Amino acid sequence: MSRYNRVFKLQLAKLCETQSSASLSQEYGVSARQIRYWSQVFRIHGENSFLHIGKPYSSAFKLKALKKMHDQNWSISYTSVYFDLSSAAILLQWKKLYDSGEVTKFIPQKKGSQPMNKPTPKPADQMTEKELREELKYLRAENDVLKKLKALAQAKQEQQEKKQSS
Repeated sequence: MSRYNRVFKLQLAKLCETQSSASLSQEYGVSARQIRYWSQVFRIHGENSFLHIGKPYSSAFKLKALKKMHDQNWSISYTSVYFDLSSAAILLQWKKLYDSGEVTKFIPQKKGSQPMNKPTPKPADQMTEKELREELKYLRAENDVLKKLKALAQAKQEQQEKKQSS
């Protein structure tokens, strides 16, 4: 979520047409650079600025923005203004991912914790001896951890009972 709401951004972008970004920065406590960015977005998109309709951005949109920037030889700042991104930092991040070959990370991720996808175990009669041994090793380790956890819980409970009785 954005720190500043859309109405506030529009207001400052409009004021920037008649006042300097430095004076607006002092008056409203927003960096002059940010105000100039909003002003540029407003000049291109007008009242439709700061809507961010396609959020989270699709991988196709991200590639389109990077391709347009490359084909038109635009700066990161101008490209982010043209596509009405919330900041140029987003586009810079996409460019770094693209340049490093990590295009698969362009797919929008859901926020919050993801459910763990536990692989469904094969039936024992379909497992090789090596797989059976590995599973046995894993289950023994898991059992040891649970035993230690239970012992710690019991020790803690005994310690609390001793404190209460004294």
